[in-house]
Amino acid sequence: MSAAGTLRPGDPERLGPYRLLGRLGEGGQGVVFLGEDGRGAHGRVAVKLLNGGFGPETEARSRFLRELETAKRVAEFCTAAILDADVAGDRPYIVSEFVDGPSLHRVVTTEGPRAGGALERLAVGTATALVAIHRAGVVHRDFKPHNVLLGPDGPRVIDFGVARALDTGTITSGGAIGTPAYMAPEQLEGLRAGPAADVFAWAGTMVFASSGRLPFAADTMPAMVGRIMHGEPDLGELTGPLRDLAARCLAKDPAARPTASEVLRALLGDAERAPVPPGSTGTRTAPPPVPPAPQDRRRPVTGVVAVSAAVVAVSAAVVVTVLALSRGDGGEDGGGPGASGRPLAATSGTTQPESTPSPSPGTSEPENGIPQRYAGAWTGRLTQNDGKVFSARLVLPAGGAAGRIAYPEQNCTGTETYLGESGGALRFRERITFGTQRCVDTGTVTLTPEAGGDRLMFRYVGRSGGRAWTVVGPLSRS
Repeated sequence: MSAAGTLRPGDPERLGPYRLLGRLGEGGQGVVFLGEDGRGAHGRVAVKLLNGGFGPETEARSRFLRELETAKRVAEFCTAAILDADVAGDRPYIVSEFVDGPSLHRVVTTEGPRAGGALERLAVGTATALVAIHRAGVVHRDFKPHNVLLGPDGPRVIDFGVARALDTGTITSGGAIGTPAYMAPEQLEGLRAGPAADVFAWAGTMVFASSGRLPFAADTMPAMVGRIMHGEPDLGELTGPLRDLAARCLAKDPAARPTASEVLRALLGDAERAPVPPGSTGTRTAPPPVPPAPQDRRRPVTGVVAVSAAVVAVSAAVVVTVLALSRGDGGEDGGGPGASGRPLAATSGTTQPESTPSPSPGTSEPENGIPQRYAGAWTGRLTQNDGKVFSARLVLPAGGAAGRIAYPEQNCTGTETYLGESGGALRFRERITFGTQRCVDTGTVTLTPEAGGDRLMFRYVGRSGGRAWTVVGPLSRS
């Protein structure tokens, strides 16, 4: 944040124990002040006074505070920690760590785009922040250049979890949740935003940082939304592997984007764990990259972003710690039926189809891995044994050792490790890697082909909390 301006007439001089010293900025959610903790616990802080209030609904206040408590658990890797909040009365506010530096948006618009080592450091620092945010089970939902502060110790991401807290708390704000220019297609469609939406916004932010231009700029808001939904991005001045990585992050289909951990590993040149670049650059015409199955050691992949020694030296301790967190496959890229001892909650929602070409006539089947005739994207509605009905989306790569499963309405995703074909049915081991607090983490899936191979009967069996869960339903090729 830049230096504080003076307080304006009508601005409060104090909020709770915090004495307000001046204005730092103003946005759709409220006004941000530079504050000083009168108790001496935090020193100088940023105090965001939110627009509007919660009204008489005490449950909304409770939900708001629960969301912020979750955000407080974010490890402080390249982020500005949330310190305190108060929703009493009609003047709710959030207190966070004060970062003495301007926003990325201000720096680019006043000083010009970033390039070279400055751009690399920005990419690594912000990807590191997203890993920490997602590992805590938080989705930012409003990642943009305004929410990246360039402090003296490097880039810091702010306002993580705040958009979700405001939405959950049903507080009345002066603007929409999220910023359309950086919103992923699924957000614009009104679907639940998951970690993949943050990755999409991260790539758009990198485009802006490199060029000062939006990746989907247009003369009107409807035109810009149309470009986000259907057009190809302007990748600005990004070059080389970073340009390729940003293109993959801007894929229309959230399942086709790498996770934040995969982005960070690629930026650090960790080739063995980096995803294989797909042939697509942002359209729905190719299946998403599939993570390697357990104990599947692949040869190093070419085309990852190599970061200079100067970038790695920016925060070696941060990188080592975050990589240690992200080494496990559990994290931000998984999901499955049944919820941590609870059944799935049935909600309304849809999945977006992905166009995947069918295998060419006469193509031979691979000797090992998923048979090519089943490769592609499959979607459908499933029914759980407690009566809940929800959507599923399965992507199977030809000859691959594992596919990817997503349950969009529960915001759970994961992997389907191929076990083989028996009695005309395909068998998989499902493992939820994102959303384990909402979905059972492991189970067994069988897929039985029907209707000449254009439909698969999905059957899941798993156990959680001493209860057996079964989920069945047809999946059609998308």
